Amino acid sequence: MADTENKKMLIIFGVIATVLLVILTSILGLHVPAVPVCVIVLLEAGMVVCLHDVPIWLHGLVIAMQAAAGAVLDHFVFMLLCCVVYLVGILALKFLKA
Repeated sequence: MADTENKKMLIIFGVIATVLLVILTSILGLHVPAVPVCVIVLLEAGMVVCLHDVPIWLHGLVIAMQAAAGAVLDHFVFMLLCCVVYLVGILALKFLKA
């Protein structure tokens, strides 16, 4: 019983660490303002919660659209970091659900 709780806590810690890493990298490294970064990361979390049960090809479509939006708006690296948040969130929900 304690082993599964430890795994769940590690998964949650990994998600939190990833989100903090993306936020700090975007603000300090890419010089994107803090408010848009935090809002977009919150939107990513909302998308993860809403789309965690859809087929796998739809996740690929979401990631492709995010990368395309980043390329069009000249913030490709930032949107790739947001794709990482999306992927980590989806994988975390899949593992926590199992």
